[in-house]
Amino acid sequence: MKNIILGLVALVVAGCAHEVPQGVAFKKPEQLKLNSASHWEILANHEAGLIMKTLKKSSALPLYIKEPANSFPFATTYQHLLTSNIVEMGGNVVIQPEFNTATIAYTVDIINHNAHYVENMGLVTPLAQGVYYLATTVLGRGAHDVTTTAMEIVKSPFYAAVDQVKPNLATHVEVVITTQIVMGNQILSSDSRIYYVERGNLPQYYYQAPPPPTHQFTVSDVQ
Repeated sequence: MKNIILGLVALVVAGCAHEVPQGVAFKKPEQLKLNSASHWEILANHEAGLIMKTLKKSSALPLYIKEPANSFPFATTYQHLLTSNIVEMGGNVVIQPEFNTATIAYTVDIINHNAHYVENMGLVTPLAQGVYYLATTVLGRGAHDVTTTAMEIVKSPFYAAVDQVKPNLATHVEVVITTQIVMGNQILSSDSRIYYVERGNLPQYYYQAPPPPTHQFTVSDVQ
């Protein structure tokens, strides 16, 4: 029975062969959004825990938290939140770098996407449900991945045709926040986290130069 099912899956995949690889989407993961300062606190608490875990054998090591050269709302607040969380966890935070001090530095990378993604709202047919069941319970994960890919390519008769599409609710702006511990020329730890942000909140994550000062001139007819 297993050989027959494997043969059918192979035929489906073979019938969808192309001269070039078929473009398919990644399996749908979940990604968090940063929508408030309380979310920054959760991030800072998580990173503080990782920092203290990295330095557990040298918890008395002085730590200097370096704010980015250009100040912006997230940069300043994140520094304060990291300081509070590390001190609460027993860390030795100093306000000026000293000899034999580890420096905590962080960066924010902004990624803008212009594409608009949509999802099919096609309904899974009973045939598709049966194939999914067999692939997951009889053949194992490897065959399940192959079967899923084949069904996504072929669509019919595995999905009932519908005309509706659903917009992807993810925003089109992401930030990558990287927090590192550096000592001398060595990076002791580095942790990067990727989040969605609303486009309206984007100014909180990068430096905006102040507008140039205005110059006022007084015109007089006095000689």
